[in-house]
Amino acid sequence: MQADLTPTIDEFRPVVPRVLADGQTLRVRDVCELVTDHMGLTAEVRAEMIASGQLRYVNRINWADSALTHAGVLDRPVRGNYRITDDSRTVDARSLTSYSEQDMLEWPIWRDYQAELAARKSDSVPVPVVTESGQVDPIEVMGDAERDFNAQVETELLANLKSSSPEFFEKAVIDVLWAMGYGGDYGEKQHVGRTGDGGVDGIIRQDALGLSNIYFQAKRYTSGSVGSGGIRDFMGAMDTRGASQGVFITASTFVPAAVETARNYRPGKIVLIDGLELTSRMLRYGVAVHETRELALFEIDEDYFDTELA
Repeated sequence: MQADLTPTIDEFRPVVPRVLADGQTLRVRDVCELVTDHMGLTAEVRAEMIASGQLRYVNRINWADSALTHAGVLDRPVRGNYRITDDSRTVDARSLTSYSEQDMLEWPIWRDYQAELAARKSDSVPVPVVTESGQVDPIEVMGDAERDFNAQVETELLANLKSSSPEFFEKAVIDVLWAMGYGGDYGEKQHVGRTGDGGVDGIIRQDALGLSNIYFQAKRYTSGSVGSGGIRDFMGAMDTRGASQGVFITASTFVPAAVETARNYRPGKIVLIDGLELTSRMLRYGVAVHETRELALFEIDEDYFDTELA
């Protein structure tokens, strides 16, 4: 097994603002090289790789960059590029040798991020399976790691949606509904948002003749929650069109009164999807994401050995 001499993510983290102190916007690869040069990593350490084949120091610096960005300590003006913020200078001024995720709870944005991760994980926390030897089943451990990783992906996906334009968000919502199977083999999708549509952003026609349609409203709120007034406006738009099936999707959340208003819609049914559920479904149906790696697990084929006893 290859020795791990590479600094930890916590050790890399305070060095990133240090190498960006001049205010430049740099590509992630340039940040990696500046960090390793600053820390004086040897050629041996720089050559270490993780199982996927990625250089270990690059992997850990990328994770350090990601966490600092989620905490608002780094800014990512465009994908794959970073620059410092005022908070970066605050961290750098301390001359830290390590900066952990626990330390970063000083930043409200990071606390919100951690709260969102916790909310996602709480929806599917399995009971650990303990083997006869008293050890936790390694397959369960791998499952937990997969859930943790995907929760982070969902959270970053939601941040990307919130930073997109309202029109892009509306189109993404159409893609999600279509990927979920609405529209079938002969239906069609139509984006009608921002065209004086009267409160409807898109339509999924379930059949070629348009006899069964689903109308949706998409609200890309970057802050605040959808209130009951927004739901009532959507109801009015549906009633005008003689619709009975609607989906209201937001990148934010719904206040309890909004949930109750949708529940009491008697002419038909309105389904509410908040940001957590939306991004969870995006992963489930492969919208705006792709699988990066598939693990193969093996177990003994007992039938093979039974032939020896026959």
